[in-house]
Amino acid sequence: MTVRASLLVTLPFLAVCAEGPPEPIAVDPAAHARAVEAFAEARNAELGAPDSWVSLIGLHWLEQGETTVGSAPGHAVVLPEPAAPRVGTLVVEGNVVRWRTEPGVVVTQGVDSTLALQAGSGAIPPDVSMDPPVAEADLTADLGYGKSVVLRHGDLNWIVIRRGDRMALRARDNRSPAYQSFHGVERYPTSLEWRATARWVPHEKTVSVPNVLGTVAEEPSPAALEFWIGGERLTLDVVGAPDHGRYMLVFADATSGGETYGGGRYLWVDEPDSEGRVVVDFNYAYNPPCVWTAFATCPLPTRDNRLPLG
Repeated sequence: MTVRASLLVTLPFLAVCAEGPPEPIAVDPAAHARAVEAFAEARNAELGAPDSWVSLIGLHWLEQGETTVGSAPGHAVVLPEPAAPRVGTLVVEGNVVRWRTEPGVVVTQGVDSTLALQAGSGAIPPDVSMDPPVAEADLTADLGYGKSVVLRHGDLNWIVIRRGDRMALRARDNRSPAYQSFHGVERYPTSLEWRATARWVPHEKTVSVPNVLGTVAEEPSPAALEFWIGGERLTLDVVGAPDHGRYMLVFADATSGGETYGGGRYLWVDEPDSEGRVVVDFNYAYNPPCVWTAFATCPLPTRDNRLPLG
């Protein structure tokens, strides 16, 4: 699949105040081009690295009680061969998911943070050389922010995720056809036309955030970003809490569903500076995980974060 990851066409939209654009935050064009290129290279490396979003092969919602796992038909979670016919059993008790390995089968336990990395952080291939074999494990153990217990069986591995009051087993295969055939993301040329200095406009607002599962979460929006591109004024709502001093925007435009992914794209912005300014640089817009796999749970753009581009 070829899905471009940045903007191309001029953006007209609506106003939130009568002031003109804020004083631009300057950037060196050559340094900017190098930084965007480095981001794109890092993103491709992340997606091409083991255990990336491209390697996902399943998302299995778990019920209370026992769930068997293996390659033989009839298991609730069927893994591809050469997995053992029965690899083990998941036991769900309340909010805890425990694992029992089938006797004679080798399953190792490690720590996974791959899917929690911010885009452009750089690929960090997992070092599994010291991961010990385990007979039992707590897949819901708290390892700290962005980290999960991961169990491995050959090229296969799995973690547990929580979405609201539901839990699911997320499985990955570093030999899957999708992973093996990934060769990078096509993108638009870098252009300073798509870099703007925005004004941080505080507001008290709650927005409805849909996701690909068909559910909707109510999230706080601390501010709108007001910026100008091509002489036109635009706004995007900032949604949720900051992550290490940055906010992730989810937006869509008229290219969504045609030249770009229909579920929108993601873009990180920093917290405002002392003058209430934020750089919005669409050269860094990137595809959500749902472009690469049907087993992600991506948020979708809110009603006010759909830019009428054309």
